Amino acid sequence: MNIPPRKILMVHGDKEERGKLAIMLARFDHCISFVETMTQPDEFDLIILDENMTQGAGFVYLQQLSTEDRAKTVYLSSGGKEERRLCRDSMGIYECLEKPVVPIDLAVVVCDFFISCLSNEESLLPTAT
Repeated sequence: MNIPPRKILMVHGDKEERGKLAIMLARFDHCISFVETMTQPDEFDLIILDENMTQGAGFVYLQQLSTEDRAKTVYLSSGGKEERRLCRDSMGIYECLEKPVVPIDLAVVVCDFFISCLSNEESLLPTAT
């Protein structure tokens, strides 16, 4: 299954870390936009949100997102496994990855997300009769 290039918003305060993560995602032809503070994510297919931002906690930003936007969010957290599971389940986000994030691990999660989106879109298409 080919995944067409998608628009990804990366909300991350650490320029070095986000650069490493973005390089991996750009290899799949995704368009990565960076912000260090809160912004409206409506025009993006996926949001990657770090818990540490230059103007406050990522968790506060996460709480302010709509349910629809949270469902397309990958949250980067230094919390333990149980804390990440609770965050994912209670906040309705797609995934919560442990920091420091290995770029290829993020790429796998992003790929899984987009494959699930494509599968859902295809299931909504009318079938040929």
